[in-house]
Amino acid sequence: MKKTFIIAAILAVGMTVGLSQNLLAQTEKGAMRAGGGLAFGTEIESLGIQGRFDYAITEQILLAPDLTYFFGKSEGSIDLNWFDINLNGNYLFDTGNPDIIPYALAGLNFAIVSASYDGFGDFGDSSSTEIGLNLGGGADFIVGTIIIFGELRYAISSADQLVIAGGVKFPLN
Repeated sequence: MKKTFIIAAILAVGMTVGLSQNLLAQTEKGAMRAGGGLAFGTEIESLGIQGRFDYAITEQILLAPDLTYFFGKSEGSIDLNWFDINLNGNYLFDTGNPDIIPYALAGLNFAIVSASYDGFGDFGDSSSTEIGLNLGGGADFIVGTIIIFGELRYAISSADQLVIAGGVKFPLN
């Protein structure tokens, strides 16, 4: 029920933004930006750090890979670590204000989850890689020469996780 509600909410927001905005050029083809920020994952319930890169394939479509390491979490004698690799595409919308650029995103999520047991006996370590689909959206806010971003995405896989992220990006060219 919770997963269905979250997915429906993300799709509804994306469709509303998409239908209510006129598409116009947001960035030049070939533009590149890099940066980082903080993220919170609802499944691991932990804060993480994120590195990101944007490359403008067209004026409305960005290739937007990112890496997120969520700080480890201990539950009893089990230590849990989570690392996300995301290969997203961002579709930019025009608000009429060049300093605010909302976007919808879709892409692939590779969640690498590892657990180690530090208790009685030797149960060793365990790790798993889950492949899923990212859906979500966000916005870039242009402030002088930097870009502040906020993003919400949901990874649909056997390791479902809602991620809320924010940070800064800097133009590279």
